[in-house]
Amino acid sequence: MAVASSGGGGGALSAVLRFGWCTLRLGWRHLADLLTAVRLVVAPPLALAVLRGEHELAFWMFVAAAATDIADGFVAKWVNRPTTFGAVLDPVADKVFIGTLFVVLTLEDAIPLWLCVLVLARDLAIAGGAVVLRLRVRSFRVEPLVVGKLCTLAQLLYLGFLLGERAGFTFAAVWVDPLAFAVVALVLASALAYLAAGLRWALTSRAA
Repeated sequence: MAVASSGGGGGALSAVLRFGWCTLRLGWRHLADLLTAVRLVVAPPLALAVLRGEHELAFWMFVAAAATDIADGFVAKWVNRPTTFGAVLDPVADKVFIGTLFVVLTLEDAIPLWLCVLVLARDLAIAGGAVVLRLRVRSFRVEPLVVGKLCTLAQLLYLGFLLGERAGFTFAAVWVDPLAFAVVALVLASALAYLAAGLRWALTSRAA
């Protein structure tokens, strides 16, 4: 009986170790995707912290989540290979994370309504155009433009400094208005750039 019990315990331990090892390997293989998913997970509690007036907590949550935007790109390039799922998840996570913050900060009267509408309208227009092109042209692939990446960066910086100002960091207040102008300029520039790229793709595919 003792031998059987010992064997059973050893088998269970071995199974647990194998499961743990497989989980670690799977997690490492998809580390970039997991980092991207952090922004989706953090968005609701971050929005709640903003609405509750927990400004310092909201700021540091934002910093931690925004850092994953840098980390997942580094990991995807130098550690893991980029995955098709990650290529779709990354822009979705960015839009959900940024869009949620724009909405809640607008509700808090920290962001003008027109700026929130401009940012969300641009994202919806790009997403809608991508869906239409994908349905009409099977070979269509969403390729982020440099101006689009700069637009996302400007939005993250704007939100970060705005949250920093609300958290009481005086240095942040100086940058809020200049970054707001940068967001407006890059939102308009990137919207026109994606529109032009979409039209070129549609015309090229039709000619082919």
